[in-house]
Amino acid sequence: MIRALFIAFLFFTFKTQALSQTTIELDQALTGPARGATAGAHYRYLFENPRFTTPVQELEFDGSGQGKFRFKRKDSDEIVNKLSISPEVLTQIQLLLDNLNFLASSEDYQHKKDFSHLGNMTITYSRDGKERTVKFNYTDNESMSRLSDIFRNIVTQETRVFELEAIIANDPISAPAQLRMLESELKSKRVADPHRFDPILKNIKLDEGVPLIARNHADRLLLMISKGK
Repeated sequence: MIRALFIAFLFFTFKTQALSQTTIELDQALTGPARGATAGAHYRYLFENPRFTTPVQELEFDGSGQGKFRFKRKDSDEIVNKLSISPEVLTQIQLLLDNLNFLASSEDYQHKKDFSHLGNMTITYSRDGKERTVKFNYTDNESMSRLSDIFRNIVTQETRVFELEAIIANDPISAPAQLRMLESELKSKRVADPHRFDPILKNIKLDEGVPLIARNHADRLLLMISKGK
């Protein structure tokens, strides 16, 4: 009996240590080497399609996640807003670039078929005096496709932030429509960092100048984001 208990104790101890080590390695992957690799880094994403109502969308930020979001709609002035990328999203971007060995690679990510009618993407990444730019409209490289999705999701996210803030300031009666669009984007996973909307939704929830239906919707969206849905 004592021998059996001793073996069980050893098994439990080994399993606990293994789980602990796995957690440490995961934490290091998310906050260690990849986070350190962003020091001195610079990222740029440009989307262009003259056929679209928003023909130009650009993200540019440094290794701390600070930068700008620029876009221009047809027959409108260019708009430039401050941009702050969360550490979690920044780490995802850096891990993908590292996985691609982006700065050292010479791979052409453009698919053999031309999909330029969908718009062209230009991605530039620089670090430690090295810089590389690639341009494509569609790729079947899994990591590059995922990287492109993250950049597009940041654009979607920051566009919705701009629209919500403008609506609340100038036309609060239109807030319900904006929140319906945000909910659709959240459910379809087209937002890079859902918690980016926490302070905005909290303000809407408490703003008596906003229609009650929008305030209640903001409360539901906060709950949805907190549950990770």
